[in-house]
Amino acid sequence: MSKVLGLLNFEPSYVYVKGIEDFRPISAASILGRYRVIDFMLSNFTNSGIDSIKVYIKNRPRSIVEHITRTSYNINSKRGKIHLLHGENNFGNNELFNVDIQAFKTYMEFVDIENSSYVVIAPSHFIFKQDFSEMLNYHIVSKNDITILYQKANDTDQNYLMGDILSLDENKRVTKFHKNRGKYKNGNVSLETYIMPTLTFKQLVEEAAATSSLYSLSDIIADSAKVLKIGAYQHHGFCACISTLKAYYDANMQIKKEKEMLKLINEDWPIYTMTNDSCPTLYKPSAKVNGSIVANGCQIEGTVINSVIGRNVIIKEGAVVKDSVIMPDTLIDKNVKLECAVVDRLSIITHIKDLKGTKEEPIYIKRGDRI
Repeated sequence: MSKVLGLLNFEPSYVYVKGIEDFRPISAASILGRYRVIDFMLSNFTNSGIDSIKVYIKNRPRSIVEHITRTSYNINSKRGKIHLLHGENNFGNNELFNVDIQAFKTYMEFVDIENSSYVVIAPSHFIFKQDFSEMLNYHIVSKNDITILYQKANDTDQNYLMGDILSLDENKRVTKFHKNRGKYKNGNVSLETYIMPTLTFKQLVEEAAATSSLYSLSDIIADSAKVLKIGAYQHHGFCACISTLKAYYDANMQIKKEKEMLKLINEDWPIYTMTNDSCPTLYKPSAKVNGSIVANGCQIEGTVINSVIGRNVIIKEGAVVKDSVIMPDTLIDKNVKLECAVVDRLSIITHIKDLKGTKEEPIYIKRGDRI
């Protein structure tokens, strides 16, 4: 798809993953102890044949830059590349003005250079599998001005909060956008993924910038529903919107199930990530592991139940880790009991012996903390 440019947008203002985002954008957060959130969308691009990609970064760029520059996403090096674009505008302490339209406008020259016919704009805080080439074909055949990826959801009272809910007519044309405030259980959820001609994209960016300094791309698309033909393309399968700590926790717990994992990752649709050459995990005779995913480089002496364990984690004898997400390079010392916890990387838990959250409110241990 050489005529198509992929734009990976940064997270909108409603996304706030408590604790984790103090150290990196949510797109750089660990998933399944092996991947990063951003790997899934970048793999969607490259598996769909999109080799030219612009990645917009909102804040704290170090971890995402390091990860992408050390990862091969199976891009044709002769005609494609991943271009990292970090916002250069000085917004002071007011994040309200740090919106995607400002980033798009600042770097529009890099879009022009690609001379693409279409752009695919996808979010960095969602996890799903989607062939964008099929979506593009639908967009062209339908003669839409814009095509939006959506999913029928029956949990909009709990998830996708503050995202867009779409009203559709019998021809799957979007007639209205509603902010999801959790009032209803069912809805057509926008997955914040758009296909449109490059010229239309440029016009929308200019219109949004002229309308308000606070406008986002989703705002100007919603305003255009009466004047542009905006179609909807349905996504089927697993989808996670990582907008809160609970959503991050739930995504790890759901994807680790074999049935859900196969919907995202298989031989025909690989998820590319940074290579790690650490040794296999060592399971000591005292280790007991059930219903969990354990990455390489770990040393397991204790009990692990229904959890996700990142690379190079040490769980000492007598320790019990249950229903938890443990990020890489963490030490869980002897006889520590962890339940429903998200433990950020480089943490050491040794003195406190019992830390327990709930599945509705998992506790968070910050990066590099010593407890």
